[in-house]
Amino acid sequence: MGVIYTNAFVTTPICCPSRASILSGQYQHNHRTLNNSVSGGCSGLHWQQHVEPQTWPALLHQAGYTTFYAGKYLNQYGYKKTGGAAHIPAGWDWWIGLVGNSRYYNYSLSVNGTAVLHSDDYLTDVIKAYGLEFLRQRHVAEKNFLMVLAPPAPHAPFTPAPEYNDHYKNVKAMRTPNFNIPVFQDKHWLLQMPPSPLPDSMLPELDRVYRKRWETLLSVDDLVESIVTRLDSLGLLDSTHIILTSDHGYHVGQFGLPWDKRQPYEMDIRIPLMIRGPGFPHKQMDIRPVLNIDFAPTFLAMAGLEAPAWMDGVSFFPFPQTIVNNGTGMDRKFLIEYHGEGSRKTVSPDCPYDQSDTLSNCIPEQKCKCQDSKNNTYMCVRHLEPHITADVTPSHDFVFCKFRDSENFTEAYDLNVDPYQLNNLAPSLSPAIGNKYISWMDHLKFCSGLLCHLH
Repeated sequence: MGVIYTNAFVTTPICCPSRASILSGQYQHNHRTLNNSVSGGCSGLHWQQHVEPQTWPALLHQAGYTTFYAGKYLNQYGYKKTGGAAHIPAGWDWWIGLVGNSRYYNYSLSVNGTAVLHSDDYLTDVIKAYGLEFLRQRHVAEKNFLMVLAPPAPHAPFTPAPEYNDHYKNVKAMRTPNFNIPVFQDKHWLLQMPPSPLPDSMLPELDRVYRKRWETLLSVDDLVESIVTRLDSLGLLDSTHIILTSDHGYHVGQFGLPWDKRQPYEMDIRIPLMIRGPGFPHKQMDIRPVLNIDFAPTFLAMAGLEAPAWMDGVSFFPFPQTIVNNGTGMDRKFLIEYHGEGSRKTVSPDCPYDQSDTLSNCIPEQKCKCQDSKNNTYMCVRHLEPHITADVTPSHDFVFCKFRDSENFTEAYDLNVDPYQLNNLAPSLSPAIGNKYISWMDHLKFCSGLLCHLH
């Protein structure tokens, strides 16, 4: 029931910056949340003082909505250096915010500004219980409401609930054409780090991670079912918009990378997106390119509100009949930006690297293959123009990336013929095409509002 968006993307493939984009409707260079650290802007002063009060939930609250949030917010939320659990972001009537990053057990929640410790309570189930309690309130049936349920699943440490442990015993990580292939000099140096490919002895662990991620989502299925059932019993289901999505994609073994996100490739930047409710047709596929920065203006439009001019995204509501007729809104040129992060705290002394702040996430469990570095900093222009007939090759499906490193390394892929990004075209790209993408990149990296919509 509803619409499935087959070309939904994040503009930054990591938790905190992507969540900041979802909330603000802005590219990373405008909301200035650069990575998952406080120094990188995650739940820092700039965010709390200048961006948080203007997020789309805050605007809905100003318009009279009763608002509820439960689950993971921003990675650094609730710590002493970001105001502690007493800090309640602007615009929320009910606030059940996870302190810090993803956990399933042994976590603290800010319950309307008071820290509450949970040890043995499975977080997804706790979020579900709070959501159902909110829906028991009389005002839910009397006025407009916003409810955000944000379970960390399937984020690491991907701990399933006991009833779902080993539910998928025989499932293996997808052996895509780019799964655990050796990476040579046509990819950014971080992907070339040894071992490349990963040894066969590590494949069972990749399969285990993949299974556990799936198993954590079974509790999310239960959560969704409970909320939908409650809305139906209240007679509110058909008048309520329900959105299911994520803050980034993920890789498990692709290009010989163990498990993480952060990279500019399709598996990390694509996200699921499903919407049902008033203004959305039943059982429909929408192939338009949709970005996480589009969520804010879209959700405001669902409430009958106009998006502020400074938002970089564009509303995709209501579902326009012009798509069916002539493909309006198909052509999209957009920015993917990422600021690499290094932290000696995440480099294991058992790995053969200097204990400096150059690399990040280097652990023996992943054969010391680091997942990030300071110069894993890049910008990409993604140009996608799907054909109105979904099974016809898109008119444009191309990505061009530049890394901010000593080599000014460049990658480019024609996804029409190379959907798994195996063949880097940058060395053979014509100057005309390369300069065109550089021109678009130079424009987008400073854009704001309407200027972010290239035609």
